[in-house]
Amino acid sequence: MSDSVPTRWISRYITQVADKYGLSFLDVAVEAGLPSEKKRIQIIEFLTYNQDVAIWGKVSDEEYVIPISFTLEAQLSFSNSYIGYIIG
Repeated sequence: MSDSVPTRWISRYITQVADKYGLSFLDVAVEAGLPSEKKRIQIIEFLTYNQDVAIWGKVSDEEYVIPISFTLEAQLSFSNSYIGYIIG
């Protein structure tokens, strides 16, 4: 795994969200469930790829692997942020 993923944090984070909100993780508003600081993960596999719908994949923090969905909004945000680097 990449050295840029310095800490194992996924399990602790999910447990904190569950303790605080007591709901299904999917019912927690995105803004409410965001970590207090940026955390790194490594994308280890893309399960789907279609620019017209959410992209599903698997991410890891070296200890745990969880599924993740990159929404259309997240894809557009990424594309807008990095378009200069991709095109050159």
